[in-house]
Amino acid sequence: MPHWGTAAPDNQDCFALKLVFFCLTHFTSAVPIAEDQLQIELMPSFQPRPLATHVVFDFDGTLSWIRHGWPEVMQSLMAARFPLSAGESPDDLRTSLFKDMYRFNGRPTAVYMEAMSQQIQARGGEADPSEMLEAYLVQLEQIAQERHGQIRSDSRSQDDFIVCGGRALIEFMVARGLNVIILSGNPHGQVNEEAELLDLARYCQGHIYGHKDANNFSKQSVIEDLMAEENFSGENLIAIGDGAGEIMAAKALGGLALAVCSDEEDNGSGLVDEHKRTTLVDAGADAVIADYREPEALLKTILGV
Repeated sequence: MPHWGTAAPDNQDCFALKLVFFCLTHFTSAVPIAEDQLQIELMPSFQPRPLATHVVFDFDGTLSWIRHGWPEVMQSLMAARFPLSAGESPDDLRTSLFKDMYRFNGRPTAVYMEAMSQQIQARGGEADPSEMLEAYLVQLEQIAQERHGQIRSDSRSQDDFIVCGGRALIEFMVARGLNVIILSGNPHGQVNEEAELLDLARYCQGHIYGHKDANNFSKQSVIEDLMAEENFSGENLIAIGDGAGEIMAAKALGGLALAVCSDEEDNGSGLVDEHKRTTLVDAGADAVIADYREPEALLKTILGV
């Protein structure tokens, strides 16, 4: 076995050590948290944004955990309606549905339901997108209202329903003078109500946006309008989300896109949701994290300062 003595390393050893250091600091960043570590996966496209002025957050799954578990609600709804194709197993269908769910994540649910109804009909089944949307919303709203009640009664804290480290990250951002914006594909009133309930609205200075017309809503268009109104460009933009919509919008506008592959079942587990990761990397994410467990170190990595 090797023996570590006190002799000075030769030139070859020095080169090897420098190479290891370069790889560790340029390709992945391990951020310590107690006895665990948060792995920040940096893609080749990652470039820190020291000139950032505006940070756009998605809401559900990115900041809010009030509606966590929605993928399983959607899965049960869709699996009951999708006829299996020849040679397709239930597990095959489940994998396919997850892929589509996260591809549409961040866009109005009505848009997803319309696309799924077309797929069901193409398989020979019957589907009414309005009925499917109503069935989904009734189930999810019941779950959300129970959690609203827990927060209002103080049986659960607000931070129990914020993705791990999310509030701390926003507070570090505000302290640095960054403008925080919430932009969701869910209804405008719902997003504003739940941002207030979680005491996140106060960080946003009125910049909380959801859709008012699901058929005429685009995250990229909203960001473009904000860029024109507040006179900032792509080099000043950071977008953070668990849906392809905000990732693709940020990339199209020259911004930095951070994928949050949050755990829908165990907030703060530190585990990356692989279904989300696949979709968001394909959408062009510059970096991938599970949550915000080391917010100050994460912000320094994003800004490069």
